[in-house]
Amino acid sequence: MPKEFTLDELVREPSRAAELAAPVRQQLALRCAAVLVALAAVPIEDAPAGNDRLIDLDEASRILGISPATLRKKRLPFRVKVGGSARFSRAGIERYIRARQGR
Repeated sequence: MPKEFTLDELVREPSRAAELAAPVRQQLALRCAAVLVALAAVPIEDAPAGNDRLIDLDEASRILGISPATLRKKRLPFRVKVGGSARFSRAGIERYIRARQGR
């Protein structure tokens, strides 16, 4: 029977990936690709130095001055999926606002 491991276990022993069922490997690969894309979207020099925090939809919409419904529809780079909920990087929102000032 195919086995399942945590991502931490696979990082420690990558060769164990061959023991996973094909659909599990595919799903894990897709999830890892999504994380890589999100990480690549954050410039290294702009990465927060431990002062970032995730905020909820209502707080993010208040900061941005848009309705929660509008924010929910947008796929913005500072949106982070946590479980089944969307959260928003406070530092990412600040970078987003700074980048658009004066436009």
